[in-house]
Amino acid sequence: MTTSAAFLDEHHLRVGDVDFHCHYLWGVDATVPEGFLPIAKDRAQVERYLRLCDELRPGVIVELGIHRGGSAALLHALNQPRRLVAIELEREPPPALSGYVARRGLESVLKPHYGVDQADRDAVASIMAAELGGEQIDLVIDDASHLLEQSRVSFETLFPLLRPGGVYVIEDWNADHIVADGFAAVAADPARPGHAGLVAALRQAHAAEPVPHVRLIRLALELVLARASSRDVIREVTVMDNWVLVRRGDEPIDPASFRLADLVTDHFQNLRPLA
Repeated sequence: MTTSAAFLDEHHLRVGDVDFHCHYLWGVDATVPEGFLPIAKDRAQVERYLRLCDELRPGVIVELGIHRGGSAALLHALNQPRRLVAIELEREPPPALSGYVARRGLESVLKPHYGVDQADRDAVASIMAAELGGEQIDLVIDDASHLLEQSRVSFETLFPLLRPGGVYVIEDWNADHIVADGFAAVAADPARPGHAGLVAALRQAHAAEPVPHVRLIRLALELVLARASSRDVIREVTVMDNWVLVRRGDEPIDPASFRLADLVTDHFQNLRPLA
């Protein structure tokens, strides 16, 4: 089921009797009002979640990346799932989420796990086995490291556990690209304030990186190539401004051996670095 949700202004979302403060740029007038739970997403991003949850009506949810805790609370408040498992690299629980769980007696429903690396395949699989007992997942949200290898490992661990038709969302897949666009715009205009300093800093950063850092955007490209095959392991890949949505097909997957690379046949060398 989904609970009624409405924005009362640009940042104030009310879901049932729970108030959320939605603001993507935390450093810009991002004080969270008393009694509100923090969401590090803007209104458009949150509204996309509202539409997805209304369509999917997830009963079992997994979230990677808890941050300040508001997003896990939102997923619970909105969907009232049977089980919501959340994983976070930081070891200290955010007070906002701990308070939400305690006030509502959700200890057996909303299960956060702290100090867990999303790239630790064995640890994540063990948590899922213990918490879900073999029940399939409806929705996975990866808003954790935004790093390629870590995100790929999480996908390979959790995607096989989705039910057919279930959805895996990877957030901020293009964040590095957006930053690079901004740098390129400044670097291309010598008249802009800070031009010389920015160009010097970029050159220094490039020189200090002995091995080129492969960005998360590659995972989006791999997923599109995986969907290019005719197999129904991945039924849909939808690329949006800060989301990649991957829907599972009907074909069985072996969780122990599933690797994305086995689905990717790069006939035309689209993933080959340009000379």
